Amino acid sequence: MKKFTLLTTLTVLLAFSSTAQEKSNGAEHIPSIGAHIGGLSYLGDIQGTKGATPFTYWRPAYGFYLEKKIGSIFGVSLNGTFGKVSKSQLDNDVFQNFESKIMNFDLNLLLDFDNGKIINEESLFSPFISIGFGYLIFDPKGDLMNNGTPYFHWDDGTLRDVAQSVPGADTTSVIIKRDYTYESALKDSVKSYAKNTFTLPIRFGLKFELSPNLDARISAAYIMTFTDYIDNIAAGGNDNLFYTSFGLQYNFKASSGRDDKYKDFDFSEVDNMDSDGDGVVDYKDMCQETPSGIEVDNKGCPLDDDEDGVPNYLDKEANTPAGTLVNRDGVTLTEEMIETQERMKDSVETEYRTFVAEDLSQEEIEEIQRLYQEANNSSVSATQIPERFKALDKDNDNYISAKEVTNAIDAFFEGENNLKAKDLNELIDFYFDQ
Repeated sequence: MKKFTLLTTLTVLLAFSSTAQEKSNGAEHIPSIGAHIGGLSYLGDIQGTKGATPFTYWRPAYGFYLEKKIGSIFGVSLNGTFGKVSKSQLDNDVFQNFESKIMNFDLNLLLDFDNGKIINEESLFSPFISIGFGYLIFDPKGDLMNNGTPYFHWDDGTLRDVAQSVPGADTTSVIIKRDYTYESALKDSVKSYAKNTFTLPIRFGLKFELSPNLDARISAAYIMTFTDYIDNIAAGGNDNLFYTSFGLQYNFKASSGRDDKYKDFDFSEVDNMDSDGDGVVDYKDMCQETPSGIEVDNKGCPLDDDEDGVPNYLDKEANTPAGTLVNRDGVTLTEEMIETQERMKDSVETEYRTFVAEDLSQEEIEEIQRLYQEANNSSVSATQIPERFKALDKDNDNYISAKEVTNAIDAFFEGENNLKAKDLNELIDFYFDQ
C-alpha cells in the first residue's frame, strides 16, 4: 500500500510539474479533469442465476480522472473508480454470495482518434482507447444470516433456520428469506490472502464535444486483476471487473502570450459595429458607406424599387419597367440617346488618343509650350479663354496647355467635371487656335 501511495503521489506531481512547464511555454494542451458514473460488474467464480450476464448484477459506481496530452497523438490519464460488486447463486446445488467494496486507481496511456491523423481535430465526436496499470483494494463480505439466524441451504434450493441433516428438520424447519445484508466478513478457510492487487485496465469509448471546453464521454472498461479472491472463492483463474460509464470532461485552455494584446479588446463591440449607421452591422453590410438617412434593405444596400440598378435616392425615373436600359440617373435610354452617346464616345476617344499624357513626358510638353510661345513672340496667348474653360487653367497663366487639356479629358471620363463631349471637341479646337 505504501508503494502504491508513493507511485500515485509521484505521478500526480510529475503531471502538474509538466503542466506548469507547458503553461510557461505557452503550450496548447494542459490537463483536463473529468468525472463519471456508471455500472460496475464482476466476472468470476460465482455464476449467478441461469442466463445471467455481466449486466444482471451490476452495481452503481463513480469515479474521476485527470487527463494530459503528451503529443499530437498520445496522452496519459490518471483514473479512480469507486463502487461495489456483488453476485449470488442459489439453486438446488449451490448457495454462494458476496459483496465487495471496490477502489481502483490506474495510470493509462491514451490514444485519442481526433489527433488530426486519424480523425480531424475539429470533429464533434471521436473514439478513444487506453491501456494502463493500476492498483485495486477490495473487501469481500457475505449475506450469511438474517437477524442473527444463519442460513442453511437445503437440497431443494431453499434457505432454512436449521440444517437439513438435523433429525426432524423437515417438519420443524422454517424457510428463511434473505435480507441481502452483507454482514459477514469472508475469508478463506485454508489460505490468508491480501485484499489488494494490481490491475490491467483496457478502456474504449466515444467523446462528444458539447462546447470548446466541455466534452461528454461514454466508455467501457475491462479491468483484469491479479487475484482470484474478490469473491472469496479460489477456483482457478483470476476475477475481473467490467465498468460502463457516462462522464463529463472539462478541458482547460492555455492562453499564449501572443493573445495578451487582445485581452482588453471587446470583440462583441466589433461584431455590432455599423460604420455607416444604416442599421446593418458591418460584417453583414454588402454596401458600405451608405449616405446618412437613406433607407436600406437587410443587406445594407439602398432600396431600388424598380430594380433598374440605380437606387431610389439617385433614381430620377421611378418605376422603370423591368428589363429597361437606363443611364446613370435611372432614366430610360431611347435609341436616339444611345446613338448620340456612341457618336460622342467615338469622337472623344479619337481626340483623346491624340492627347494621352503617357505619350509625352512633362519635359517634352513644357518644351512644346515654350517653342509655341516663342513662335508667337509672347509668353501667353492673346486669345481670351472662354468662360466655361477658365476653370481648366490651373496655373492661371491665361493659357490652356496640352497637359490641362489631357487632365480635362481624364476628368470627363471619371465624371469629375460638367463638360460634355461637344465641349471637349471645342476645347481641343481652342487649344490649337490659341
